[in-house]
Amino acid sequence: MRDLKDLTADIARRVPGRPEAELQADIREFLLRSGLNLSDTQVLDVNMETQLGDATRRRIDVEVGNLVIEVKRDLLQAGVREEAIEQLAGYVASRTQKMKSRYVGVLTDGRLWSLFYLDGEELEEIANLELVGPPEGDLENLRVWLETILATVRDIAPVPEEIHRRLGASSNSHKLDHATLASLLHASQSPDVELKRQLWATLLRTAFGANFVDDERLFIDHTLLVLSAEIIAHAALGFDVSDPSLTPEALVRGDAFADTLIYGVVEQDFFDWVLDVEGGRSFVASLARRLWRFDWASVEHDVLKVLYESVIQPEERRKLGEYYTPDWLADRTVEKVQGENLEQRLLDPSCGSGTFLFHAIKNYLAHATEAGLSCEDTLSGLTSRIIGIDVHPVAVTLARVTYLLAIGSGLLNDDERPAIAIPVYLGDSVQWDQRTDILGSDKVNVPTAGDDLVDTGQGALFGDALEFPRSIIADARSFDLLVNEMAERVQKYDGKGDYPRLAPLIRKYGVHEADVEMLTATFHTWCQLQARGRNHIWGYYVRNLIRPLWLTEPANKVDALVGNPPWLRYNNMHSNMQQRYKEMSKDRGLLQGGLGASARDLSSFFVVRCVELYLEEEGRFAFLMPRAALSRKPYSGFRSGRWASSQAGLLAARFDTAWDLDGVVPNIFPVPAAMVSGTYSPNRPRRLSSEVLVWSGRLPAVAVSWKDAEDHLSITPGDISSTTQGDLDSGSKYRTRFRDGAILYPRYLLFVEDAPSGPFGAGKGRKKVHSRRSVQEKEPWKLQPSLTGTVERRFVFKVHLGETIAPFRALEPLAAVLPLRNDKIMDRTQIEDYAGLNTWWEEVEAAWKANRAKTELNDLVDRMDYHKQLSSQLPAPSNRVVYSKAGNSLSAARVSDSECIIDHKLYWAAASSAEEAHYLVAILNSQALLERVAPLQSKGLFGPRDFDKNVFRVAIPIFSPLDEDHIELARVSAEAEELAFHVEINDKLTFQANRRKVREALTEAGLDEQIENLVRRVVPFPAT
Repeated sequence: MRDLKDLTADIARRVPGRPEAELQADIREFLLRSGLNLSDTQVLDVNMETQLGDATRRRIDVEVGNLVIEVKRDLLQAGVREEAIEQLAGYVASRTQKMKSRYVGVLTDGRLWSLFYLDGEELEEIANLELVGPPEGDLENLRVWLETILATVRDIAPVPEEIHRRLGASSNSHKLDHATLASLLHASQSPDVELKRQLWATLLRTAFGANFVDDERLFIDHTLLVLSAEIIAHAALGFDVSDPSLTPEALVRGDAFADTLIYGVVEQDFFDWVLDVEGGRSFVASLARRLWRFDWASVEHDVLKVLYESVIQPEERRKLGEYYTPDWLADRTVEKVQGENLEQRLLDPSCGSGTFLFHAIKNYLAHATEAGLSCEDTLSGLTSRIIGIDVHPVAVTLARVTYLLAIGSGLLNDDERPAIAIPVYLGDSVQWDQRTDILGSDKVNVPTAGDDLVDTGQGALFGDALEFPRSIIADARSFDLLVNEMAERVQKYDGKGDYPRLAPLIRKYGVHEADVEMLTATFHTWCQLQARGRNHIWGYYVRNLIRPLWLTEPANKVDALVGNPPWLRYNNMHSNMQQRYKEMSKDRGLLQGGLGASARDLSSFFVVRCVELYLEEEGRFAFLMPRAALSRKPYSGFRSGRWASSQAGLLAARFDTAWDLDGVVPNIFPVPAAMVSGTYSPNRPRRLSSEVLVWSGRLPAVAVSWKDAEDHLSITPGDISSTTQGDLDSGSKYRTRFRDGAILYPRYLLFVEDAPSGPFGAGKGRKKVHSRRSVQEKEPWKLQPSLTGTVERRFVFKVHLGETIAPFRALEPLAAVLPLRNDKIMDRTQIEDYAGLNTWWEEVEAAWKANRAKTELNDLVDRMDYHKQLSSQLPAPSNRVVYSKAGNSLSAARVSDSECIIDHKLYWAAASSAEEAHYLVAILNSQALLERVAPLQSKGLFGPRDFDKNVFRVAIPIFSPLDEDHIELARVSAEAEELAFHVEINDKLTFQANRRKVREALTEAGLDEQIENLVRRVVPFPAT
C-alpha cells in the first residue's frame, strides 16, 4: 500500500494519457485513508461511477455524502473545464432534487481543485486549491480542504446533540479549526495581537483567580467561540454568511449590523486578532461557510451556552468554576422576580452566556405583545430594561448574541425597528476597586494607557484618558449609539488630512452646546490614537467601562437582579483579592467567627455587593447559590439578612422561601445548589428561614426547557435542618438501599396482552401479542398504531408498576416484551438470534426513534437502563420490598417472585430476609408514616403527587432479629399479607378501588390498629 505522501503526489501529478478511472480510484483511496474520519455510512458511500438514475445513463465519477466529484485528466486543456462544469451542474442539480438535500460539487484533475455549489440552476465556484508540492504540504492541504467541504448538510437544527457532534471539541471540525488558529497565532508578529491576549488574560485572572492559567490552548478556544458566535449572530438575522461579499472583516467587526443600526452585538474586541495575521481572513470565511449549515434563525434555548460547553472541556470548566444554568431553572428563576410591569428594569450582573437574559427577554416580549406595543416601543423599552454584565470577555460576546437570538428575526426585520444597542457589558460587577476618578462631577475619564493595563488582580484595566461630558451618559441607549458611531468614524481616519466630521453626530444625538468642545477634543484624540496604531478597541472599552459604574448611581438603579453568581472559592482567589474579600465581607457582616476558608466562596458576597450597588430599595433579587448557603455556618451572616456597611449604611433583605434543588437528577451542578430570593428592604429585614421548597425528580437531561422539565419535577415543603447531610445521617439508613425501577416507557411499545394466534397457534415456545393500550397515553404515543407480533415466550416478562401494588399485596403483574436473557440485557447481535424478538424489537426501536423527544436517548434500551435501573434488578432477589412513588397514600408490598421486573413508578430494595421485608412493608403502609411524609409531597391539579425518598427522612430503624418489637411487627405484617392475598380483587375496578378493599379488610380484622401501635413503638416519631 502506498504511503499517503506518495498517494498525494500521484494524485497531483499530471501524467499525459493517464486514464481518468485511475485518478478516480486514487481520489477514492485518499478519501478513505487520509484521516477524514468519515462515518461508517459515509465510508460505505464513497462510490465510483454511480449511476445518476435518469434517462441519460450518466455516471458520477466519485460521490461521498453530499459531495459529488467530477474528475478530468487535465483542466488546462481547451474547453475541458467549461464542459465539465456543465456536467457537474447536472449531477448536483439531480442529486439535490432527488435527495431533497443540498449537494455541492468538486471539479478536479488532481492538481487543481474547485468547489461549486448550486445557486438556483447555476453552479458557482466558491473555493479552489492547487497542489504544488512538497507532498507533505499537499497532503495536509488537501485533507483540510476536503474536510471543510464534507460538512455540507444544510438546515441542521441547532439542538445540543448536533452542536456537540458537529462543533464540539471532539469533532474533526473543531480540531482542524483549533490547529489552524494555533498556526496563525504562532505566525503572528503583531504587537496588537499580543496586547489583546494580555488584556484577555487580565480579565480572566480577575474572574477566576489563581485557577486561571494564561494558556494558549484556552485563548485559541475562546477565539474560536467568539468568532463562531459573531457569525451565528449574522446568520440568525438572515445574512448569508457563506456569501463572499460579506467579508471576514465585516463579519468579525460587525459592519453589517452597523449598517442596519444594530450596535453592541459584534464589535472590535480581544478576538479580532485573527484579521491581523496572514491567512486569518480565509479562516473566518471557511468557518462562516461551515456554520451556515445550521438553522440559527429560530432557537428556543440558550444555544451558545451549549456551544461553549461543547468546546471547553468539563475538567476545564470545573477548574474555573464555570457552571452554566439549565434553561428550565433559569426560566423559573426569572419568573420569580420579573413582573408584568413593562417599566421594570432587570440586571443580570454575572450573565455568562445570557441564559437568564434570554428568558427575561422572552417574558418581556410576551407582555409587550399583550400590551400592543409597537416594534419601536418594544425594542427601545427592552434594550433599556434588560441588562447584562460579566467580567468574562467570551461570555459577554455569547450573551450579546443570545440577546439577539431571544429578540428573534421577526422584530429585528420589522421595517419600523429603531436603532438599538445590545446592553450587555464587559465589566467587574463587584467593583473591587471602585474608580472614583472615572465618573467625575462634570466629565467621564476613560484611560487609554498606563500602569493599569498591568494585572493587579482587582480587575483594573485602564490608564490615561478619553474624556466625555458627564451629561451625555444619562441616556444609556443614546450614549451607546453615539460611541459606536464615533468609533466607526475613527476607523476611517488614516492620519492624513482633516478629521472625519463629528457635527452630524452632535446634531443627531442632541449634544448640548456646552459639551461640544470636550466631545470634539476627545474625538480628535481618538483619531490620533487610530493614526498611531493605538486604537485598541477604545469604543469597546468606553461602553463597557462606563455602564456598570453608571448603574450604581441612585437614579439608574434597577428593579430586579437575577443570575448565577461566581462560586469562586476563597483559596483560589489572588492574595490581594482575598484581602479585599475579607475586608469588604467583614464590613457587611458576612464574616462571623473564623474565616473558614475551605467552606467559603464568592457567591454570598457577590449577591450582597450587587444588591448594594445596583438594586433599588424594595427591588427583587433571585440568585442560584451553593446549597450550603441555606444551612452552613460560614453563610450565617448572609442568612441573617442584615448586612450593615460602613460604605452603604444599612443593607438588609427580606428573604423569601428558598428552593432546595438537591433532589433534581441529573445533578445541575457538581455541588448541590439552591435558589435564594428576596427583596432589598433596609426597613423590613427578614432572615432566611430554614423552611424550604424541595425540588425533586428525574429529568430526561439537564439541558431541557421548563416545558420539558415540568412534568418530571415535584416541589414539596421541607426544612433544610432535616435535609442537610448531617441530618440525613440521623434519618433512615434504608434511604440508600432503595432505588427506583426501570424506565419502561412508552408503555404501548413494551407492555403487551395476548393476541389471537389463529387456527394453528403460535408454535412451540412462542406467543402472539399486541400492544397494551391505555387512556393515560400522551402525544405522540397515543396517536401511534399498536404493534402485533409473535415473540418467543422467554422474552415476555412479568412487570410490577404502581398500579399492581396494593397494601401488603402484589397484584397480578402486567406483561412486557424485554430483551433480557440469562439475567443480562441483550445487545443488538444477541437479539438477532431470535427471529420473533428481533422482528418485534425492530418495530419498537423504529417507533421510538421516530417519535422520541429530542432530549431523549437515541437507544431505547439505554433509556430503560438509565442509571442501571434495569440491570441492577438482574438477577432479582427472592425478597424485595416495593412501594408506590406517588398517590394520596403509600402502598407497599413484598415481592417474592424473582422473575418480576420493577417499573420506575415503584421504589424497591432487597430485603435480607422475609422477616425484614414484612417489617418494612408494615412501616411503609402505616398511617403514622404517611402523616409525616404527606406534607412533603408536591400538590398537583389532582392532589398530592410523588413521595420519592421523603419517606426516609423519618428515622426508620434497621430491622433487628433481636428486637422483640421488630419481630412482632414482622409477624403481624405477615398476617396482613395473608389476609390481603385472600381479598377478592375486581379487574373491572380501578387499582385505587382495589387498594381500598384491602385496607377495609385489614381494618375489619383489626390488623391495621395492631400495626399502627407497633409502628409508633418502633419508629421514633415526634410527640404530637
